[in-house]
Amino acid sequence: MSHGKTDQQYIDNVHNLSRFCLDFRSICWLGLIMSMLWGWYGYHKMPQRKDPDVPVRKAKIMTPWPGNSAQKVEQLVSRKIEETLAQNNLLAKVESTSTPGLSEITIEIDENRGDDPVKVWTDVKIKLDKITDLPEGAGPINFNTDFGDTLALMLTVASPKLSPQEVALIGKPIQEHLSKSRAKFQKPGQQRATLLYLFAKQQSLFLVRQAFDRFLSMGEAQKVFLDAHIIEGEDYIAIDFATDRDDKALMSFVHLFVEENIKVAEIHPDAWQPVLVRDPAQTVTAMQAVAGDKYSYRDLDNYTETIEERLRAVPSATKVDRVGVLDERIFLAYSQERLASYGMSVAGLANILKARNISGASGTQDTNQGTEVRINTAGEFTSEKQIGDVVVTQSNGNPVYLRDLVNVIRAYDAPPRFLTFLTSKDKNGSWIRTRANICTVQMRPGLNINRFGEECDAALAEIKKELPSDLIIVKTSDQPQQVRESVGLFNKCLEEAVELVVLVSWIGFWEWRSALLMALAIPITLSMTFAFMFMLHLDIQQVSVASLIIALGLLVDDPVVAGDAIKHSLAAGHDRKTAAWLGPTKLATAILYATITNIVAYLPLMLIQGDTGRFLYSLPLVIACSLVASRLSSMTFIPLLGYYILRPVAEPGPEELRTRFPYKYYYNFAAWCVDHRWKVLLTSFLILAAGLGMAKQLKTQFFPKDLQYMFFSNNYLPSDKTLRATDEKTKEIEKVMLENIPKDKLSFLTTFDGGGAPRFWSTLDPESPKLNFSMVVITVNDKHITPSLVGPVDRGLTENVAGVLADVRQLESGKPVGTPVSVTLYGREDDMLGLQKAAQKVKELMLTIPGAARIRDSWGESLMTLDVQIDADRANLAGLTNSDVAQSMAAALNGQTLTNLREGHRQIPITARMRMDERTQIQNLKNLYVYSQDGKKKVRLDQVATVKMVMQPQTICRENYHRSIDVGCFTTEGVLASEVFKLFEPKMNALTEELKAQGITWEVGGEAKEQKSGFVNLAVVLLISVTMIYLALLSQFKNVIKPLVVFAAIPYGMVGAIGGLWLMKAPFGFMAFLGCASLVGVIVSHVIVLFDYIEEMHAHGEDMRDSLLHAGIARLRPVFITVGATVIALFPLAKSGGPLWEPLCYTQIGGLCVATMVTLVLVPVIYTICVLDLKVLQWDKPAAPETPALPAPAVVPAVTAPEAPVAAIEGEVVPESPTEGESSEETSSGDSTGGL
Repeated sequence: MSHGKTDQQYIDNVHNLSRFCLDFRSICWLGLIMSMLWGWYGYHKMPQRKDPDVPVRKAKIMTPWPGNSAQKVEQLVSRKIEETLAQNNLLAKVESTSTPGLSEITIEIDENRGDDPVKVWTDVKIKLDKITDLPEGAGPINFNTDFGDTLALMLTVASPKLSPQEVALIGKPIQEHLSKSRAKFQKPGQQRATLLYLFAKQQSLFLVRQAFDRFLSMGEAQKVFLDAHIIEGEDYIAIDFATDRDDKALMSFVHLFVEENIKVAEIHPDAWQPVLVRDPAQTVTAMQAVAGDKYSYRDLDNYTETIEERLRAVPSATKVDRVGVLDERIFLAYSQERLASYGMSVAGLANILKARNISGASGTQDTNQGTEVRINTAGEFTSEKQIGDVVVTQSNGNPVYLRDLVNVIRAYDAPPRFLTFLTSKDKNGSWIRTRANICTVQMRPGLNINRFGEECDAALAEIKKELPSDLIIVKTSDQPQQVRESVGLFNKCLEEAVELVVLVSWIGFWEWRSALLMALAIPITLSMTFAFMFMLHLDIQQVSVASLIIALGLLVDDPVVAGDAIKHSLAAGHDRKTAAWLGPTKLATAILYATITNIVAYLPLMLIQGDTGRFLYSLPLVIACSLVASRLSSMTFIPLLGYYILRPVAEPGPEELRTRFPYKYYYNFAAWCVDHRWKVLLTSFLILAAGLGMAKQLKTQFFPKDLQYMFFSNNYLPSDKTLRATDEKTKEIEKVMLENIPKDKLSFLTTFDGGGAPRFWSTLDPESPKLNFSMVVITVNDKHITPSLVGPVDRGLTENVAGVLADVRQLESGKPVGTPVSVTLYGREDDMLGLQKAAQKVKELMLTIPGAARIRDSWGESLMTLDVQIDADRANLAGLTNSDVAQSMAAALNGQTLTNLREGHRQIPITARMRMDERTQIQNLKNLYVYSQDGKKKVRLDQVATVKMVMQPQTICRENYHRSIDVGCFTTEGVLASEVFKLFEPKMNALTEELKAQGITWEVGGEAKEQKSGFVNLAVVLLISVTMIYLALLSQFKNVIKPLVVFAAIPYGMVGAIGGLWLMKAPFGFMAFLGCASLVGVIVSHVIVLFDYIEEMHAHGEDMRDSLLHAGIARLRPVFITVGATVIALFPLAKSGGPLWEPLCYTQIGGLCVATMVTLVLVPVIYTICVLDLKVLQWDKPAAPETPALPAPAVVPAVTAPEAPVAAIEGEVVPESPTEGESSEETSSGDSTGGL
């Protein structure tokens, strides 16, 4: 405000930007158009994504050591690698997990430092490459630096089921064959049945016939089969037999035989389930019940490879990969007795095949013509037949071919280690589960994800023309769609907020010209904000768009204040051109300080460290951009538009206003409060006490769950379970899910057996490969029902699926916390049992906590393990080493790769493995032959080793170079992690001394750890923000006490914020804390305006009491209008922004509402106490007070709006003086260019 300066002094001495814009309006119009175009260009060129780009600063180190226990892997592999990693001081966390045969180490860079991950990973890689002293057989070290990459698109490509018509086409020839055979075998009065088995074309008929011969012998021996006959076809085999057993007994016998004699996990996946047929005429019908998938894994491999090649050509795609592909192998199934009879060993076969399977350059030959001819030797395998035709030895002068010693079988890798499935609705509305492969695509950084989505969709549309029409292709994760919806939703919120702000302003002003000016100011300011964001390389995502909505109430106020000031200048008698620049100029100082206050309230948020700071990085910058844009537009474009739009109206003085509604009620109440100031102040403490009471009732939550179309279930089985057992349990889980999710809401289920899904969500760490784990991703068509489905599905799994620990979870927003309630125990290296016992005590403590569910520890249970203890003396006497024993066992049981078969660009491993019937039972192990390295010596295993069962831990964890066990739990439906931890922490503290005596320490993990760190960060930021605001006020008021009086309103605003959360039953978390911290600047800016008006009246010699009350009257309508606009602008975000933004909106809405009352009533009370009672402030009347016209109220961003002119409401209009076109206007400006 002017603070004593006359208008004429401004006119004579000030030549600023506002005056320039009015003097040269054409240039200003050009600047306005350029700003709008610049903003439009920046908005469409900025990258778009759903969430801010927060890099996952993690990497994985995987080191296999087959055949060794978890304890050996820990001691000899994991610790060795840890010692190397300790040389890099940039690693904040090193976690190792040692399991039988595998060391897995996760390393993490300190998130609070700005180190380049690429440089850190390069240094780690160099150090890892120098490790040369790992035990024999361990390695190679696989260093995965792509662990943190997040997919932009995840496609599930699945096979449909065979249709009834296709089954009939396959089954009719079989039915005719079985009918003819039955007619041949049938005897009068005899009950017969046929057991039919359709096998895959790749399966060996010889091996299938061997298995059926054993099955037939077992059935006849147990009198299950009578008069049995084997029937063979091209790709099927059957037994027709007489029996007195019912169907259930017969199928039980089949399953018994399979369990005892067949390794089920190695059965070809393309084979059908056995079919029991009583009447051959019903063969096709029986086949319909067990019909399998239409396309084989090889088919899916080919189809997804086609998709992969096309998507890799998409310009915006950077990495395309496939998951769930079941690779093929050539198995050489051998009998060790037969190999031994020919004096052969697996090592000998490997040497022979490698010598035969060669391809490469054999030199060059110069010619006399001066050219060089390259000579290549082509002798590599091109078919399975060639492998079988290799001569391996001689017998009686005759060649012995490989096919004479082994069965050459082309099959899939068996047993499989990882499989994927899709459960979807078929054409008939039935839910079916079929095999699937996954295609994953990553987007090039810095690009617009909408463009990426369009390019991928176009490529898929072309690919589908070449693929079978019934092939199922669904998008399990579709970030382009998520971004379109997320940004679209926030844009809708922004549009609604703009409309509501304009509506509130129009109602408050009750004058269309001011409302129009405000409506035009919003797109101008937003356009300039987008331009600044583009310059700062920000992007469009949920945080930046939500920041615009939060800033909406701030960014409109500067232009509105400028417009209001122009109206006051017009009412004071100035011509339109002078009034257009003079009004904003007189308020420039107040607006500047209020803008600075708001900026410094938010800008310190950039100091928040770690991933949380990166997530919120755009929020303070966007708000600062909007405030700067608002400040610039209020001094340039708003004066220009105000010159054309606004007209003078009469304005009543404060003495007249205080006799009108609603001012007289405010005046009387505020006057009473000032007169009874101590009673009012002491009574106001009850508000603070109420706030404290509400705060104690609030629950806490670090970050809420994200609201998405997907949620998932992580399913853990005991460590000794096979993939087949895991898949059987997963089928039960899927069945329960189908029963507990409304069918019209469910889209599909995507299942991952043997490991987790790739990182399709930035906060979701992929689960490591393990056979006893599965993950089911549930996709629904309405994301708003996702939270309501988690509880029923979780309860259904707990009640109906035994033997599995299923964690049904929503996707997380913000920083991931993993297991929500968790503690980490650290123990001594020499006391593993003590650490396990301590973990058991902690789990027992958790069991006593109401609301704790699915309690577990990171080690799991110890299990019985077959331990082969080699007698070194006997082995040495036999000419064998311990390595010979280990390698012979591994080759026989799991197979040994000898060489490869090249088929196009594929390399298919050729693997020798003992025949299934010789390794089905554990007791067969003692008869295993152990060969020396040269293959010349062999002995049975039981001659050089003892086999016994021992209890061993299956998982051993370490954290930062110490043995550790994480003990944690999830919570029951409706219970927050903070509630459980609040009850658990005192009991854990009581156990501390007992644990210390055993050399065990512990620390908090999970949500409590992240929440403490996040809240400390925000508290520091709040302190810095308050300090900066205080310094700004000190600079403005030149007084130490007055800023403290301004700050007196802050606690009451905080009570309002707490009250908003309490009323909406929302937890107090990081975003709520953020809302409170940012609220400080808004509250202070309200009070600054009031103080500035009081100081203006003080400078003109007004009485203190009248100054306080008249300032309140002058600010009443603008404050209510601007607060109403700000609060209502937050409603769309609170309603549709999702759980992440709701707490922040509630705190700001509640805080602003309460702070408004405090500003208008309590601040005058405190000011009076400081002047009259405490005498820490002085009110001295100037010696020669001026008596100018009533100054225009100072208005400030985020808290102001022009008051409605009473005269306009009553229909009184003051004529313009001078009118447009009169010579006085041109004379006062000296502008000869005119308007636009």
